[in-house]
Amino acid sequence: SNDDLDRELRAHLEFEAEEQRERGLSPEDAAFAARRALGNRTRITEDVRALSPWATVDDFAQDLRYGARMLRKHPAFAVIAALTLALGVGATTAIFSIVDAVLLRPLPYADVDRLAMVWENVNLPAYKNAQNTPSPGNFRDWRDRNSTFVDLAAIRGGNWSLTGHGEPIRVEGENVSASLFRLLQVEPLLERVFTTEEERAGGGHVVLLGHALWADRFASNPAIVGQTIHLNDEPYTVVGVLPRGFHFPDPTDQVYLPLGLTPQQLANHGSHFLRVLGRLKPGVTLAQAQGDLDAVARQLTKELPQSNTGVGVTIVALPEQVVGDVRVPLLIMLGVVAFLLLMVCANIGNLLLARASAREREFAVRAALGASRVRLLRQMLAESVLLSAISGVAGLALAYLGVEALRALAPSTLPRIDDIKVNGVVAAFDVAVALAAGILCGLVPAMQARRSDFRDALKDDARASSAGGRMRARNVLIVAETALGVVVLVGAGLLLRTFVHLTQLPVGFQSDRLLTFRVALPPGRYATEPQRTAFYAALSERLQATAGVTSASAISFLPLSLRGRTTAVSAEGDVPAELPGQARFVDFRSVAPGYFRTMSIPIRAGRDVAWSDTPASRPAVVVSETLARTFWPNQDPLGKWIKLGRPQDKVPMLTVVGVVGDVRQLDLVRTPRPAVYFPAAQDHGTGDTLADWVVRTLDEPMSLAAQARAAVWAIDATLPITRMQTMERLRSAITATQQFNLLLVGIFAVLALVLAAIGLYG
Repeated sequence: SNDDLDRELRAHLEFEAEEQRERGLSPEDAAFAARRALGNRTRITEDVRALSPWATVDDFAQDLRYGARMLRKHPAFAVIAALTLALGVGATTAIFSIVDAVLLRPLPYADVDRLAMVWENVNLPAYKNAQNTPSPGNFRDWRDRNSTFVDLAAIRGGNWSLTGHGEPIRVEGENVSASLFRLLQVEPLLERVFTTEEERAGGGHVVLLGHALWADRFASNPAIVGQTIHLNDEPYTVVGVLPRGFHFPDPTDQVYLPLGLTPQQLANHGSHFLRVLGRLKPGVTLAQAQGDLDAVARQLTKELPQSNTGVGVTIVALPEQVVGDVRVPLLIMLGVVAFLLLMVCANIGNLLLARASAREREFAVRAALGASRVRLLRQMLAESVLLSAISGVAGLALAYLGVEALRALAPSTLPRIDDIKVNGVVAAFDVAVALAAGILCGLVPAMQARRSDFRDALKDDARASSAGGRMRARNVLIVAETALGVVVLVGAGLLLRTFVHLTQLPVGFQSDRLLTFRVALPPGRYATEPQRTAFYAALSERLQATAGVTSASAISFLPLSLRGRTTAVSAEGDVPAELPGQARFVDFRSVAPGYFRTMSIPIRAGRDVAWSDTPASRPAVVVSETLARTFWPNQDPLGKWIKLGRPQDKVPMLTVVGVVGDVRQLDLVRTPRPAVYFPAAQDHGTGDTLADWVVRTLDEPMSLAAQARAAVWAIDATLPITRMQTMERLRSAITATQQFNLLLVGIFAVLALVLAAIGLYG
């Protein structure tokens, strides 16, 4: 121990002094001679202690205690350095928590690497390698003819009015194959899932409740199983409740009903509205499954050239499908925040260099007293490690607050948003980053000190030379910090330019002073077209009679809502032999009279749809400019005919009565596609209802929300009204992901600018 070594050294000194006294020296001279003969006592102590197996640990503990004393001695430096480092560590940890939840953490399904989504791949002149929802016929044939999947399950999205058990609400959910839950290997929280018999058309009105709906609407009452609830005025028996956190494929799904496709629907290869999930057989790769279904697709093209020419198959691993196109932006964001952390390290490294310069005489004296160069460098690093420990704790707290803020600000389209949290993995990452950052900061002055001779620090001319070396090192750090800041600022500028470009894209209508909401009609009470048309006309009249409203109308799918339908059409002049397969895809919508006026969509030629366009009148259709220009170049489109399906199909011909401006139907990214608009009373078997209402107002749109609800409930008090918002808000929501990315990079850019300024002038 240290005490034993001290006693031994004192005994040695006393023995040596005694010998010197016997040689005739005075006691004082004898003691001095003994100390000179012994040499540097501190160095001897260090050398002896170095032989102990615990010496390194003991030395490091001493270094930490010394570092703590130095930080307490300079609290201003300690607070500034720790908080700055905590800011960098916390920001990095918060972004990593998103990356961990979205990209790294496996989905909560067994053998998730064997799950995949299966899509149609349309490769036609107008659509090159376009991913499309499969038709029921293709789903059936893929399922029955493949040899690489355990099974395939089909999914069809929907929404229903839930009445009874409180105020009417609109719930979203899915019609699914009974095999879906088996493929996902998900067990219900209560009772059971669907049987194969219930999946068939007419197999029974049964429903599975999502956990959130069960908790919110039915107070987590297990007795709801076996009871009847009403969806769209139809009775459904609750057969089970799904576990907490289960939402597939969409996070908004609350109910699940059997798919219920008829044999006729399963033979239909022309309508495309399903999503398909498959589980690979053990040992089968995605490439093997792709080759298997490619062969099936080629067979279908030979058997069904009119519907399947140019229609292939694309298989996407489920984790990749869930992540979608957010992988690259998230990794870029992690890179940006890593640059910010490096700037923080450079800043603190500069501070530590300045402190090392101020403590140069201290190090020189300690070196003269026998402290080794390694010990002095280790003490510098120990101080940095202490800073990293403090910043790690503070950074974890900042990361927790940051994660809560990110979850509140993140767009709803961000996958697995509910899984973003500070867990053990994120905490371990925080500790590792803080430690690495602290060591990196400490290496800067340590490496500079390694090239210095501490003994020269006592000489004025040598100190000046050493100061010049430190200044060069600090300048290098400032240049590096500024360069990193420029990278972050340039990235923010590019994102801002992209965002501004998106917001300035013409959408084809005026979004200001426009109120929107959804009213879905239950098919039980509004089973016929006259019933639905009467409701549309009555509500349109009531809304337009409201003070402050200039016009009101409805459409089946609101623009920029990421929803809609496409279909194949043929037009006057088409030759069947020249149009193999579904070569002309168009967007189609049903609209009420006055829709184009309400949306300020210009009518280029002809007229609007009218209430007089009924099943008894001549079938009419309004087309977009792009469709008219594509189908009938250099011709007058008015009076031309168009129909759903192929030229030889025996379906009604629709007369073009009007041409309107192009509209971005789905989002801001895709250019307007050819579009057709049907009169409300002539939906031609599409089954679409006018669920989305638009109201043009004189003043702020939301000020008329109560009057709009009153107008609906004056006609039918049981109808749920959802998504009441302004069109400006909807338009803003379509760029929510870009806004989120811009906000984060903008914050990081401001921090980078501040750090660079501190580095330059601090």
